[in-house]
Formats: sequence, C-alpha cells, structure tokens
Amino acid sequence: MLKALSLALSLIGIQLICPLSATAAAHHKGTLSSINLGVRYSSVLQNRGVLFYPDFQIDPILAVFLFDDRLEYLGDSIGYRDFIYKDILRLRSRLVSVSDNPLFPDRESVKNNYPDRPDTYEWNTRLEIFLPGYNENYIAEIDFGYSKDLYRHKGDYFEIQSKIKLFDFKVPQLNTKIEPQFFTSVGWGNNKHNQYFYGPSASSDSFNNLSYGLWFSFPEEADRFYPIIQISRFQVLGNDNRSAAYANNRSDGWLVSFIATVGLFDLF
Repeated sequence: MLKALSLALSLIGIQLICPLSATAAAHHKGTLSSINLGVRYSSVLQNRGVLFYPDFQIDPILAVFLFDDRLEYLGDSIGYRDFIYKDILRLRSRLVSVSDNPLFPDRESVKNNYPDRPDTYEWNTRLEIFLPGYNENYIAEIDFGYSKDLYRHKGDYFEIQSKIKLFDFKVPQLNTKIEPQFFTSVGWGNNKHNQYFYGPSASSDSFNNLSYGLWFSFPEEADRFYPIIQISRFQVLGNDNRSAAYANNRSDGWLVSFIATVGLFDLF
C-alpha cells in the first residue's frame, strides 16, 4: 500500500474523525482476490525476543490472496483464515518458514559474529478474539497462538497477544482510517524450542520472550493482523534463555518497521 509509505510525511495533518468504519468482510472478492507487491523495512531482524541480525532489512513483498481473502501466500508463509463465529472469533492456520539469515543487506562482517541456525518450518495455529467484534465498534483483541516445529527441533511454542485500540484518525492526504494500537505479547516454549532460538544451554520449559509497543493498522486497506507501522520493544525472558549462547548480548532491543504495498488489481 503506497498510502502507508506517505504516512510519515503526513502526520502533521492528522485530523481526528469519529466514528469510522471497518468490517469483517473481505477486502477483495473472488477466487483470485488480490495480488499485492511492495516492500517491508525493518530496523533489525529479530524473532521471539532474540536479535537475529543487528542491521536493517528491506524485504520484497509478494502477497497473493484467494477465495475472498481467506487463503494467503506471503512469500515466507502460506495460510488460511476465516471467522468461525460471527465477526468475533477467527481461526488462522499457517505454514511459516523460520530463518535467521538476512536477505538484504547481508553483511558478512556482521553475520560472522552471530549464530547461524539451520532453517526450519513451523505450523502456526491462532485463535483471534475481537471485542466486541471486527467492525466499526472494534476496541480490543486477544489472540492465543500455538506453533509446532515440523523439521528441525520439533519443539512447541505458545503465545498470548493483546491489542487495544487507542483512537481512530485520518490523514487528509491519505483519506483512509488509521488505528494506533498498544500491544503486548508473551511467549512460552518447551526446552527443544528454547534451545533452537536461544542456545543449547536453554534446557528448561519456560516463558521466553516479551514484546510491547505501538502498532498502526489500516483496517480499510489491510487486515488488522498485519501492522503497517510498528514500534516495539522486545526482550528475552528467563536467565537460562538470556545467558544461552545464541541470545547472550542479543536478548533485547527496539524494532521499527513499516510496509508499503500496491494492489495490482487496483491499478486497472
């Protein structure tokens, strides 16, 4: 969404407007619902509280949505999502690749000082609860997630994430709704999972990471699951995890990221 890229240049013109609308309906209809191209900027590469790579990332985005936006291909994942009870409960299931190797830039002088975990795949399942619903009255959200490694370590990971909408606003130049949200997330992993992410000495089942910060969602343009702009603090929990070889001196930091895409169908 090219509109998102313009946000940083337009914040001075913010105008509060209420009420504003968003619905649980698909953004696009049809067997082939939409194809989006774009880029994602991230200030660092991190996952579950541990710093994978301490340099900025610019990743290309190819997003393909099918069956009224229910089936999605996002380059590093393929998944299905749908509401199972009104617009309150949504189930999401995805196959996701996990790697600590940067795409761009890939500075060998930096990478050589960091561990190189073998790439793997996870199956992620998530129950999303919207309060009071995914609609114009949306206030908050609680997500419960479970991930199972399928290839390397066969470990298990659980996560609880909460989000609360702070307010709604529109930037006149963009003419689209923006939702700043405060989010928190805490994760728990068994010893196999923690050894893969934090190091061989992380041998206990434990809570392993905490993150919190601000997300900016564009619900009229993209699903709330994907923050267009993110400013967050991440950290590893537990002495065993923080002192393990892969996380030692890499167990906390800040992440700033934003996404800009354009829908190919919207160009015609």
